[in-house]
Amino acid sequence: MRYRFYTTGERALAGMRMAITEAHSTIALEMYLFENDPTGNDFLEILTQKAQAGVRVFLILDAIGSFGVASAAIERLRAAGAEVSFFSHWFRRTHRKLLIVDETVVFLGGVNISGRFAPWKDLQVRITGKTLARSALRSFARVYRTCGGTDPFLRAEGQPRLLTRTRLWFQEHGLEPSSRSLRRHYERHISTAADSITLVTPYFIPRRWLTARLHDALLRGVRVTIIVPKATDHPIIDRANRYALSLYSRLGAVCLLGREMNHAKAMLIDRRAGTVGSQNLDALSFEWNVEASIFFEDPRMVRDLSAIIDTWEKEAEPFAVDEEYQTIWDLPIRIFLRVFGSIL
Repeated sequence: MRYRFYTTGERALAGMRMAITEAHSTIALEMYLFENDPTGNDFLEILTQKAQAGVRVFLILDAIGSFGVASAAIERLRAAGAEVSFFSHWFRRTHRKLLIVDETVVFLGGVNISGRFAPWKDLQVRITGKTLARSALRSFARVYRTCGGTDPFLRAEGQPRLLTRTRLWFQEHGLEPSSRSLRRHYERHISTAADSITLVTPYFIPRRWLTARLHDALLRGVRVTIIVPKATDHPIIDRANRYALSLYSRLGAVCLLGREMNHAKAMLIDRRAGTVGSQNLDALSFEWNVEASIFFEDPRMVRDLSAIIDTWEKEAEPFAVDEEYQTIWDLPIRIFLRVFGSIL
């Protein structure tokens, strides 16, 4: 198994573009945000060329997140032989950023296809290995079937089941409305942490159960570190982030503000296990969205993820409770989170 972490949107997009260009047999791409800009159009053009060359191309786009994709470009892609589907369900989105090439190479993480996000820090992982790729393709096929896909290649039964006894797990979440696999994953590993827990997320609106588990860890003497951007792309979220950080700071967590926008989603437990994926630490990811992540205990991968996060920690500044926002605009946000925090 070979792997590579990408730490910016620009690098991840370049890696994905190259993998698609070099595809020989199949391309399966599932994307939350696929924007109608030069970057998105470049990807659509390459996918069209590959479909014309005889490569099986399957594209799943979220109907809301990718609403702006030009219909003419989609029709050209379909005319070339590709199958394009839109995931459209009430209150549910496919929030995944998943690419599977030639049933061998998998990309997943937080990177959407848009030039707007290219300068951001982010976290995307490329893994080469048939076992993981087949598990990822099986998960892709489940979403494909919910979108009405009929190609026998993806509708075939007998795909390998999700990995359960290796040092690397592909984890899907939200394919069933009642799914709580992401919550179970976080609860299980936070509860077993003995030394340290590090969480990296752009949007930090934690569920009540997550706060309870992290508080328990703090009471056990576990060091809990939370890294969020000082300024995201949503000013209201910035205020919600700071409200949550003020609560966690008082509980004893180390709260840090990254100086640049960081869209990465990661968890590191005791520097022995890591999780990287598409999920934010909010109700949408844990209750509604379709997400994908990998959990790994491979020492090399954990070491490399630790090094990345160490760099982000050094570049960040401490969150100071006495510097939290105190404007009139914060009051409704605080009231809302206090009133509905138990159900969010």
